[in-house]
Amino acid sequence: MTNASAANDSYDVVVAGGGPAGATLAAFLARAGYRCLIFERAKFPRYHIGESLIPQTYGTLDRLGLLPKLRASNFPQKHSVRFVSPTGRVSSPFYFSDRIQGEGAQTWQVERGEFDRMMLDHAREQGVEVREETRVEEVLFAGERAVGLRAVREGAQAYEIDARIVVDASGGATLIGRQLGLRGDVPGLVKASIWTYYRGGARLEGIDAGETTIFHIGEGGWFWYIPLPDDLVSVGIVASPEYLFAQTEEKEAIFLGEVERCAPLKERLARAEHVGPVRGYRQLAYANRQTSGAGWLMVGDARAFLDPIYSSGLFLALASAELAAECACEALAADDLSAARLGRFEPELTAGVEVIRRLIHAFYDPQFSFGAFVERFPGQRGALIDCLTGDVLDKDMSPFLAALAQMTSPPEPF
Repeated sequence: MTNASAANDSYDVVVAGGGPAGATLAAFLARAGYRCLIFERAKFPRYHIGESLIPQTYGTLDRLGLLPKLRASNFPQKHSVRFVSPTGRVSSPFYFSDRIQGEGAQTWQVERGEFDRMMLDHAREQGVEVREETRVEEVLFAGERAVGLRAVREGAQAYEIDARIVVDASGGATLIGRQLGLRGDVPGLVKASIWTYYRGGARLEGIDAGETTIFHIGEGGWFWYIPLPDDLVSVGIVASPEYLFAQTEEKEAIFLGEVERCAPLKERLARAEHVGPVRGYRQLAYANRQTSGAGWLMVGDARAFLDPIYSSGLFLALASAELAAECACEALAADDLSAARLGRFEPELTAGVEVIRRLIHAFYDPQFSFGAFVERFPGQRGALIDCLTGDVLDKDMSPFLAALAQMTSPPEPF
């Protein structure tokens, strides 16, 4: 399909970052016949947070050919999400099967070290060249067009690689965003997070054993509770940094104190062993005001990160990578690497991200509740579940957003 250069230092596509977004995009492009190289600064497996898949990842994983490996894994199956109020009142589960038929209605809670290694190894199997423990220092430009990058392995000299397309899949490092000064805050989303792990935390029975449970607390915050393999549970809190760090900067003291104050969560962990460490971020949300350009693209968390409340991170990583790969294939075939051609997927993806952002904003509105929303707009329950499953791309969500606006004012635009 392509006449890729045979030179060792020239590629059709070079990707900064070997996480799920970078591995997905490179795998699709290598399958199409393009010469792809991934640089990854770590050696896999490595630790990463963001452990919950939502159902709309199913299609991308299926098209990648990864479903057999996931079925054979020990990752807990996830069929639903439910919410627990500060008083301990438990909502009915939002089962994905209410909107999705067949196997696609279930997904997985993944240990990211193993999941990410699985995806990167799969990219290798598709023909992608991977250089781990190699850091990208800089994206190289000729005028406004990206033409390659400079990379270095520890203890060695830096070297340059030419590429027709450069992809930023560097996650929170936001390589191009920082280099070009594109990264900024997301209006109305100023949240911090602290998290850790327990062994032996209580799990529900049957189909609910692998669900994500959200525990509301006061001050507009919440805990996640995500069952993982080997009897581990991922537990994290999200709230404003002013609230979390009001008394101390010691993350472990903050976290354990908040668990003590959340009675329903404390009960789940009564017989569990804390196996730490405790990690955290003072600021979660960010976005880049431009996410594609001449000869370059951003995918996954390199584009933006909003909030973990609906577990949208991995979904947006895979979705952005697949959409970007399709545009990159067309651009390479046409030898048109303009911003307009490479960024043709942007409107569809941006519209879907905006739906998720609107629902995140609603969640943090103290006057809003899912129960009250469904009671007032019963015809929108299905659309609400669509948001929780990630089914927000390439579809008209305007009736849902209009109903949402009647209960909570929309956030400021990006």
